[in-house]
Amino acid sequence: MKLIVDVNHGALELAKHYLFLGYDVAIYDIYNKLEKSKEHRIIFENLKEKFGVELINNPEFSSFDEVIAPIHCPLTISFTSFHDAVSFIIKKRFKDKSKRIICITGVKGKTTTTEILYSLLKDDYEIALHNSNRGSIAPPAILDLLEREEKDLYIFECSLGLVESKYGAITNILENYPIAKGKRRAIVKFLTTKNCETCYVNKEDLVKYNIKVKENFKVLDTEVKILKKYPLRFLYMNEEIELNESCLGLHYIKNSIFALEIAKNYMDIKDAIKKLKNIKIKNRMEVKGKVVRNINPGLDVKAIEYSIRDYLSIFDGPIYIGGNFGVTCEEIDIKKLSEVLKKFKAKYVFVGEIGKELLKYIDGEYLEEIDEVEEGLIIIRHSL
Repeated sequence: MKLIVDVNHGALELAKHYLFLGYDVAIYDIYNKLEKSKEHRIIFENLKEKFGVELINNPEFSSFDEVIAPIHCPLTISFTSFHDAVSFIIKKRFKDKSKRIICITGVKGKTTTTEILYSLLKDDYEIALHNSNRGSIAPPAILDLLEREEKDLYIFECSLGLVESKYGAITNILENYPIAKGKRRAIVKFLTTKNCETCYVNKEDLVKYNIKVKENFKVLDTEVKILKKYPLRFLYMNEEIELNESCLGLHYIKNSIFALEIAKNYMDIKDAIKKLKNIKIKNRMEVKGKVVRNINPGLDVKAIEYSIRDYLSIFDGPIYIGGNFGVTCEEIDIKKLSEVLKKFKAKYVFVGEIGKELLKYIDGEYLEEIDEVEEGLIIIRHSL
C-alpha cells in the first residue's frame, strides 16, 4: 500500500490517479486540511466510499510499500516526491501527452515566463496554460488539466521542481531559502531535472551553486548588454530585443530569454522577438500611466527590493506596500523587509495586515486597503 501525505498540496488528486492504476492507497492529512475544507472532505469521502481509501492519523511509515509526499514536507524518512509521483502517473496515464508538456519552475519568474511563452505561441497552437494566476501550482494540479484537456501544448508553472515534460526550465535560484522546516533548501529543484527531456537552466545558478552540467541541460547565459532600462531594450545573441512599455524591471530580461529559447522549438526566433514587443503582463510590474502594479501572492523580500529598485530608477512617486499573510506556505519576514525598505529614500504608504506590521519598524502612512491612485508603485502580496 502507498501512503500519500498532505491533502493541502494535492494528496487526494494523486490518490485518485494511483487508484485508477490499481494501487491501494492511504492518506495522511498532516496539516488537517479535511477538518478545515468541506470541499476536500467530500472528495475524500467519495474516494473512501468507492475505493475504501483509509485516513491514517499517526502512520508507521515502515509499514507502507512507498511513502509519497511534497518535496517540502518535513519528513525525516526517505520518500517519493510529488514531482516524481506526478511524473510516474504522466508516463502511465498520459504518455501520449508528455511530449507536449512544457514545465517551468524557479524561485522567481515562473509565472511571468509562462505568460510570455503562452503569448508567443498561442496564435499557432491550442494551448492549456496553468500557472499561479489560475490556481494551485502544486505538482498534482497538472494531472487534472491533462485529464480534462486535449491540446497541442501544455504549459505548466510548478512549485519547487519539474515534472515529466518535453521541455523544462529552472528560471533561477535567486535565494536558496530553506524548506521542509530547514531539512532541505530551494536548490533541491535541480534534483527534478531528470524529469525533463531537455531542461533550460541559468548559467549564473550553475556557477553560484557549483552544479554539474547534465546531458539534458541547455545552459542559458542571461548576462546581457542593456541598451535602455525603460522601455527595456537589450542585446541577446546579437539580436536587439525590446519589451512593451507596460513592462518595467530588469527581471524581464531573464524571463524573456527563457521564453524565447523554449519558443524557438516551435516558431522562428525572429518572429518571436517581434511578437515579444507587443506582449503585456498583467500585475507583474505592469506600467499604466504613472502607476506601476506588482500584485503577486509569491512576493518575498528580495522580489520587493528589486521592484523598488527598478521603479525608483525610472520614477519618483510614492510606494504603496502591503497585503495579507497566509497567501502562500512561505510567510514574509517583516523585520527583514523593513530593513530593506530603509535603504531607499521613498515615501511609503502601508496597506493591510502586512502594512500594519511594517509600521512597527518604519514610518509611513497607513491604509486598510488600496483603491485607485494617480501615481506610484503598488506592491501588494495577495492572491489574484
